[in-house]
Amino acid sequence: MAFLNMFGREKEEPTATKADDRLALVLSYQRSDIDERKIKLFQERLVQLCDEFGYDVVGQITVIPQSKERTTIINASIPVKLKEPI
Repeated sequence: MAFLNMFGREKEEPTATKADDRLALVLSYQRSDIDERKIKLFQERLVQLCDEFGYDVVGQITVIPQSKERTTIINASIPVKLKEPI
């Protein structure tokens, strides 16, 4: 009976339309140490940039610096949604 129900059931919404909108940014910095103050300023500037480009930040911005040798990779994850037209 389960076999017959497989053809009659409604199709689920594709995962791409259910997924959160999220911007991802990866930067490389030539030094191994990044000041905590600079990370905070970076987060604030990301919010400003999102606003300028028509996005609302709808959650917590995650900035993760990862050091390798003499370089730091800055990985930022920004949950956004497109602003509604006025």
